[in-house]
Amino acid sequence: MKWADIIKARIGRQMLTGKVSDAGRKVSLCTLSDAKNIGILYNATEYISFEIVRDLVKQLSNNSITISVLGYVDSKKLIDHYLYRKGFDFFSKTDLNWYYKPVSTQTEQFIKEPFDLLLNLSLDYQFPIHYISSASKALFKAGRYSLTDSSLDFMIDIEKEKETMKGLHRDIMHEKTLAENGNIEADIEKRTEIEFQLKFLINQLVHYLSILKK
Repeated sequence: MKWADIIKARIGRQMLTGKVSDAGRKVSLCTLSDAKNIGILYNATEYISFEIVRDLVKQLSNNSITISVLGYVDSKKLIDHYLYRKGFDFFSKTDLNWYYKPVSTQTEQFIKEPFDLLLNLSLDYQFPIHYISSASKALFKAGRYSLTDSSLDFMIDIEKEKETMKGLHRDIMHEKTLAENGNIEADIEKRTEIEFQLKFLINQLVHYLSILKK
């Protein structure tokens, strides 16, 4: 990362700290069965992530729940297959200001919405996603464990728990390789790892958020 980018990122973190400290958010534990308004935030750069989140939305959807989905594409333009996706909003690098704060209409609306439950499904640190998660007015926030992330109220440590599931990962990788032997193996490995981790994170969140008690 260039020194100018490092300075911008540092300023962004400082600005976010000030915004969060002034927010005065009151945490209120919310389970999946209690949630009426759910926000889902994720890294949509890889299409496999969209497919998995789309399946999650179908799983959670019913007449009494409102679900808002916001995906970040780590590129200067939105990928064509994300255009006109009903019920899904996206933002990209062109929707960030000079210190990487998301400034689009969709991101501002998402931040201001007082979701009963916010699911941050990002598998790695992306400042624009972290900014939205931290600044969100959601009453309860859940996602992947990170030592440096204090924005979430409930976290799943997938790095620790997935150690017991390496066999499953190898099986998924083998199936992908056989089904897509015309593709580059490294690309298959990357998409398989994203699929494995994201599905695992979602399964764990759904499980624990279903059994949590107030």
